[in-house]
Amino acid sequence: MNLRKRPVFMIGVAAELIGVHPQTLRMYEQKGLLRPRKSIKNTRLYCQEDVDLGLRIQELTQELGMNLSGARRVLEMERRLARLEVENSRLREELERQREEHSRAVEEVHRSYKRELVPVPRGELVRNTRIVRGGRSMRKDL
Repeated sequence: MNLRKRPVFMIGVAAELIGVHPQTLRMYEQKGLLRPRKSIKNTRLYCQEDVDLGLRIQELTQELGMNLSGARRVLEMERRLARLEVENSRLREELERQREEHSRAVEEVHRSYKRELVPVPRGELVRNTRIVRGGRSMRKDL
């Protein structure tokens, strides 16, 4: 398990790390901002990610003056932005792979031209034309 996701802090320790009262963490949980895990004895346990999220909530509410609804909205948009950045990166990699694949295909077509073309000395060109008269096709060499 990722150590940042491992629930190891009890509510008092997490509150101290964040710099808030434990009741504030309970309120964040009630508002759906934090989701601590519960132990077998129903004790709230917080992981490092929860502590970091609590610090971010504090920054939004205390330093930027947002209410909890505004903070929730900002957190949702930040999570969405992070997902979109990952998707954008994946799509850029896929686009680059397809560009390389397309370039290889174009190069192969160009190489095939070279195999199909036969150089003819300049004075030896023969032009063929097809003349259609009265429904009959006639070939005429020029």
